[in-house]
Amino acid sequence: MKAIIMHKTGGTEVLHYETFPTPKPTANEVLVKVHAATVNHTDIFHRSGQFFIQKSLPHILGMDVAGEIVELGAGVTDWQIGDRIVATFEALGRERDGAYAEYTTLPTNQLHRIPDGLSYIDAASIGLAFTTAWIALFYKGLLKQAERIVIHAASSGVGTSAIQIARWQKAQAIAISDKNKAERLHQLGANFVIDRHSPDLVEQVIEITKGEGATLILDLVGRTTLRSSISMLAKNGRIVCAGTLSGDIAEINVMDLLMKNATIHGSFALIQPQDFEQILQHFAQGIFQPVIDSVFPLQKASAAHERIEAKQAFGKIILVPDL
Repeated sequence: MKAIIMHKTGGTEVLHYETFPTPKPTANEVLVKVHAATVNHTDIFHRSGQFFIQKSLPHILGMDVAGEIVELGAGVTDWQIGDRIVATFEALGRERDGAYAEYTTLPTNQLHRIPDGLSYIDAASIGLAFTTAWIALFYKGLLKQAERIVIHAASSGVGTSAIQIARWQKAQAIAISDKNKAERLHQLGANFVIDRHSPDLVEQVIEITKGEGATLILDLVGRTTLRSSISMLAKNGRIVCAGTLSGDIAEINVMDLLMKNATIHGSFALIQPQDFEQILQHFAQGIFQPVIDSVFPLQKASAAHERIEAKQAFGKIILVPDL
């Protein structure tokens, strides 16, 4: 099979389009023909060495996959050849070879059926981005209707997912992103969009919320935004950190946190299977919309990584092996 192979960590030049042995499914696994794989920031962190790949090299990246089952391993009874599936889980592309390939093997306990009417590309785009937003907002942030929620990095895959979830929950969504992406963010459901380069970010949030501040903040950026997140927070507000796009170490004023009786939560958990099923059904029903930035052929994985690193993407970038 053809795959994007890493023989070492580094820049985009370490991603090589090569012939690689097609994997064989072991017991309780299936072999999947990949129709679409998503490019995530996590892939870039693994490629660069910022996150550790927990297997020996060479390695195949890719944590999100949509495709069809072409072979069953021993003991597989609930799935059939030809079934359309989607999967996303932490071990994929980190502890085992991932989805940047024509074929990949997957354990059956991580498979979800793609609903009728949902394409492989759309299904793959949901994966890590939407589940990360869901976990952060519901499991950690305890999102309720009528919240005033600020979303940093709002044009990212997780950010656009969070905006749609906020709209669905009838929350007031304040998106922070680049000015030229405002129209598309409004179309997704953002009530307000603030230019991330504005020197008065905090003041604008306070004004929008009529002096009260945000009740919930989704911080995907980390080092450069956490202090301002506390400043724009309401009394008893919550910050959920689900990413560190600008760096892992942040300096904050703890007294500001104390005086607001506020909390900061880290979000790193697994999606409950029934919640992933609900998300897929909501996409099939049109409640949520796929946000696809662009589709690249698999062999152009380096260009896809470069587009994300240049902060050019709006939503998800998809790799397609047979494009």
